[in-house]
Amino acid sequence: MRCPRPPPASCSGMSSARETFPRPPDRKEPAERLSPDGTPAFTGLSPRSNRLAAALSVACSSVEENVFEFDKHRPMREASRPRHSYVPAGAPSRRAFLLWGEHCTECAAPDCYASCSLYEARSDGRCRRFEYGVYPNPHFARDGRPAAEVVFRRWGKIEAQANLRLLPSGVVAAAERVAGTLVPWIDRAGTLVARLTGDQRWSWLSYSLLERLNRRLRRARATEPDAFVAEVYNPGEAPVTLLLSMAVDRSGCDPEARPEQLPRPFLRTLTLNPGYNREEVPAGAFGQLISAGLAFSIALTPGAEDGAQLVFLALDLVKQGARSVKRALSPAQPAAKCVIFDLDNTLWDGVLLEGGVRLRNGVGEIFRGLDERGILISVVSKNAPEDALAQLRRLGLEDYLLHPSIGWGPKSDGVRQIAQRLDIGTDSLIFVDDNPFEREEVAGAVPGVEVLPDTALFRLLEHPRLQGAVTEESRRRRLMYREASARSEAAAAYGDDYLDFLRACEIRAEIRPPRPDDRERISELVQRTNQLNFSGRKYRPDEVEALLADPERESYVVRCSDRYGDYGIVGFCLARFEGETLRIDDLMLSCRVQGKFIEEALFAHLAARPGRRVARIAVNYAQTARNGAARAVLDALRFVRSEDGLLYGMVDADGAAGEVVTVEGSWEPALSPIA
Repeated sequence: MRCPRPPPASCSGMSSARETFPRPPDRKEPAERLSPDGTPAFTGLSPRSNRLAAALSVACSSVEENVFEFDKHRPMREASRPRHSYVPAGAPSRRAFLLWGEHCTECAAPDCYASCSLYEARSDGRCRRFEYGVYPNPHFARDGRPAAEVVFRRWGKIEAQANLRLLPSGVVAAAERVAGTLVPWIDRAGTLVARLTGDQRWSWLSYSLLERLNRRLRRARATEPDAFVAEVYNPGEAPVTLLLSMAVDRSGCDPEARPEQLPRPFLRTLTLNPGYNREEVPAGAFGQLISAGLAFSIALTPGAEDGAQLVFLALDLVKQGARSVKRALSPAQPAAKCVIFDLDNTLWDGVLLEGGVRLRNGVGEIFRGLDERGILISVVSKNAPEDALAQLRRLGLEDYLLHPSIGWGPKSDGVRQIAQRLDIGTDSLIFVDDNPFEREEVAGAVPGVEVLPDTALFRLLEHPRLQGAVTEESRRRRLMYREASARSEAAAAYGDDYLDFLRACEIRAEIRPPRPDDRERISELVQRTNQLNFSGRKYRPDEVEALLADPERESYVVRCSDRYGDYGIVGFCLARFEGETLRIDDLMLSCRVQGKFIEEALFAHLAARPGRRVARIAVNYAQTARNGAARAVLDALRFVRSEDGLLYGMVDADGAAGEVVTVEGSWEPALSPIA
């Protein structure tokens, strides 16, 4: 895609939109050109000033590195020190020149300097949005370079203009040391020239020259990166959320270009826990921006209003070494389970309260596609609930929606409520809204949610996190969640007598070896299950086939139903017999059957296999951040960890599971390997 560009600006700015500075009344605006010897030159400047600018540009042209804007910092009370031990990642084989600086999310510089109550001038006259600037912290130094410590003020963000000229890491590290020496001298010279000429733009000479270099590198032959990597140390006691955004620089495009004509922005929320964090975003996630060939920016904005304190060890577009490529290309986030949409100017054109609205073309197809893949759909909207639901009903969309949240409260509250009612993690949600304020509010308040603008709507079915397989289970997933709601309402009628409720549900469990047509569902379970994933492991489809072909282990699927409907296949188990011990190597169960004694029923059924005497059951349980529910099941069954790391126990065939679950089982060997 080619985008018409306006004439180049004479001085690049630090805001997300390039600043345009007023011309001095009696001077021509300096403009870059090339002198006869090929070095940069300016028109509108004296010959002496022009020679100085050219010399400094040549000096900076040797600086091809990842640079933090250290030269504008001011003394810090006390720089952070590592409170937790950590091992930083090894250097990538190549990385890009990125100049990271202090920016404002609401910037309209320089016009805002006179009117904004938050404006505080730095040494170069620009606005200070970091409490101490970008502070060089030597306590986190690596490769001879300090880390960048930032205390964000309100509206502050750290931002760089991207380029895809990837250089060897060794060259980059050496160039960074050169830059650290050159930039202060360049700025001193620029400040002196500013005083002599009365032209304030000379005060940010080093930044302008480095930005010019960045533009040249963008025009050079590009090497597509594997990933964007952020290594960040959080010195605080609580997690900090950052919104990572990448977007086309509109200042270099035709001002009449419509949003849908440009590559869609990339947004992702990063949750940085106390201590060392490393986040990798595969290049495929922002591949549209790479392939378009347009200038784009990368920004990190804290979710908190102000006061977030972080130490940036590395912020790089990288080409990984051979050992790291596989890791970099793996998904940075789990597959999404639910997409939540705004209504006004997102699903439909117009504002419902202001009159008629029109459904956007393709929305029905998007809903059908997501529904077939088993992706749940909901809405969060600031509207009158009755009016909005009536409109959704008229448009034929209401039946697709689960637990819509429509009212006048913060949208982040609605997003959290939907996740809670669906019993899924917020990191498995995608939120789509046309309003940047609402996106920022949700991203800052809901950990892990991915936020997208409405311009992403029409390519949503291509999103890498929404590529769920189309199976019998996926087509029925919405119905299963509706059945779950009916169960919850029935459970409430039984009050505290939960066992009586389960008996009334008439739960049936079929436990059998897998069949060939179970392949897709097994792959879903082993890749998506978190809460009741006992081993904590996840498998690729080719690994599943190898597991099913393993002659040392038996594999089983669990299918459940009750008086309210069919759950479908909800579990996958790998087991083996070692003498009188039944060993459960892997067990993944859908959270839809959590608390229904299916685990106990499965253990009892396998332990009763004809021809086997089972004296104890050993379960391979490995704790993760999200499988506490699996450990709670084993604790309730009084399983105890042994020195070999397994949890041992036994189940009573006449226990609670025998009262509430009717098991139908078969022992025939599986038709494996599944092909």
